[in-house]
Amino acid sequence: MTDIARPSAIAEDSGHGGVQIMVTAGPSRLAGDLKPSEGGLDTGPNPHDLVAAGLAACTTQTLRLYARRKGWALGAVRVEATWRRLPGQVPADVFDRVITLPSDLDEAQRQRLVEIAEACPVHKMLTAGVRIETRVA
Repeated sequence: MTDIARPSAIAEDSGHGGVQIMVTAGPSRLAGDLKPSEGGLDTGPNPHDLVAAGLAACTTQTLRLYARRKGWALGAVRVEATWRRLPGQVPADVFDRVITLPSDLDEAQRQRLVEIAEACPVHKMLTAGVRIETRVA
């Protein structure tokens, strides 16, 4: 039997006129929205926050998997990703990423993990650019 690929994400609008959406990503479901100043109710992350979440999650998982492969005892890792737009600059969209690593790592390990973060698949996808193919169902 062939597995049928499920969409990576689905966003559904109720059609009631607001901008609140329900997002399904993998097995999880969450609300998405915009800030009140943008016409929303701030009941969930905005689309840029969702992309930032993907970058932060991928970075964290990539670091964890690398440390595991190396046999490093990697404690808690935190990755913050913040999107911002710089009008008039190219590229105009910037993600600031802050990685907090355990203090018991030596400097060589810390530097290597920063290098590995640059190789996380979502980081590579965002920096390389993507093609989006759209069709109407």
